[in-house]
Parts: sequence; C-alpha cells; structure tokens
Amino acid sequence: MNQFIEKYKKTLLYTSIIIVILIFVLAIGFPLGFLSGDPDGLERTIIDSQGETWLENLEAFWYPILSWIENEYIAGIIGLLLTLAIAIGLFNLMKYLRNKRITGTPVS
Repeated sequence: MNQFIEKYKKTLLYTSIIIVILIFVLAIGFPLGFLSGDPDGLERTIIDSQGETWLENLEAFWYPILSWIENEYIAGIIGLLLTLAIAIGLFNLMKYLRNKRITGTPVS
C-alpha cells in the first residue's frame, strides 16, 4: 500500500484537489438559485453599483454557445457531462506531462 501511495502521490493529490474544487462548486452553485430571490453580499453590491436591470440582463459566458437548450434537465445532464469531460481531460493532461517528465523528453 505504501508503494502505491509513493508511486501515485501526485496523481492522488491532483485528483483530490479537483474533487474538492468540484465539491465547492456544487456547494456554492446549488443554493445560489434559492438565494437569488433575496440578494445579499456581492449580488447586493452589484445591484447598488450597476442597477438591478443590469444584473437581470447579465448573461453567463456560456450562454451564446448553449442557449439552444431549453429543458433544465437536459441542461443539467449536459453540464455534468461537460464537467466530467473537463476533469478527465485535466487528469489525462497531468498524466501526459508527468510521463514526459519521467522519460526526459521535452514537452512540446
């Protein structure tokens, strides 16, 4: 077991960091929909400085790409798939860079 931990120490660390970040995103993003009816904190500051109409017309950066999705369940599934794809992509990138570093060939 100790050899396994030594061998995959960085991979386990990076995977743990990604999992913790995803947990924070879920923990913060999920209740945000419930709290938006009673703004406070940063949202209240934005409303005070920019106006409520500016905040209501504010679009997410992914809206132009995914605006064709109207069903919330489909949007949730696509969001989970995109999150999973990004996590797998980052994991594979870390493995690729680690393998290139171990073999001594320069990473292009």
